Amino acid sequence: MDLSSWCTGKLEKTPGKLLLGGFLAGAYIGFAGQIFTLVTLSQGLPWSLRQLLGGLVFSVGLIMVVLGKADLFTGNCLLVTHCLKKKAPLRRVLLNWTLVYGGNLLGAVFLALLYTASGLPEAQGGIIAERIIAIAQGKVAITFSQGFFRGILCNWLVDLAVLFAIAAGNEIGAILAIPGPIMTFVALGYEHSVANMYFLAAGIFQGGSGITWGRALLQNLLPVTLGNIVGGSVLVGVLYSLFL
Repeated sequence: MDLSSWCTGKLEKTPGKLLLGGFLAGAYIGFAGQIFTLVTLSQGLPWSLRQLLGGLVFSVGLIMVVLGKADLFTGNCLLVTHCLKKKAPLRRVLLNWTLVYGGNLLGAVFLALLYTASGLPEAQGGIIAERIIAIAQGKVAITFSQGFFRGILCNWLVDLAVLFAIAAGNEIGAILAIPGPIMTFVALGYEHSVANMYFLAAGIFQGGSGITWGRALLQNLLPVTLGNIVGGSVLVGVLYSLFL
C-alpha cells in the first residue's frame, strides 16, 4: 500500500467507523502508556536507560493501532498530503481529525477509568499510582510554548513511523519499522496528544494534586495538539508530498 491509497482508505470511512476506530486507538495508546509507567518505575536503572526501555515498550501502542486498523489522530495528520495533491478537500480532512480526536479522547479516558477501578494502581504499596501522578503533574507543569514545540518534535517522528509502516507493505515489516521512531520520541521526552489524554486522565482519577481538566486542556493538550498537527502535517506530510 502507498501513502495515497492509505489516505483514501482513511477518508472513505463513515463518521461512525471513525469514532469507533478512534476509540480503539485511544485505548491502545493508553495500554502503551500503562506499560511505559510500569517500566519506568525502577529506580535501580539510570534515568536515560529507563527512558529508552519505556520508549521501546511504548511502541507497542502504535503497532496495535496499525495492525488493528484503528484511527489515531496524530497518524492521520498525514492526510494533509491528499489536500496538497487536490485529491480531497480540506473540510474532509478536518472532519476526519475532529471525529478521530474525539474518539481517541473517549478511548483513552475510558481506559484510564477502567484501570483506576481495577485497583491495580494501588498495588505494591501504591507505587504505580505515585508514578501515574508524577507523570501527569509533569505534563501540566510545562509552558504553552514547550508543549507546542515538543508536540512538533513528537509527531515528526510518529508520522515518520506511520510512513515507514505504510511503505513496509506487510505486518512483519510494520512491526519492525515502528519501534525506532517511537522509542526515539518517548526517550527524548517529546509530547504526544493522544498518549497525554490517557496520562492526564489517569492522573486526575488518582487524585493528583494540581491536576485538573482545565489545566490538562490549556497547559498540555491544546499546545501539544497544535504542535502535533504542525509536526505531522508539515514536516512529514508536506515535505514527503514534495519528496516522493
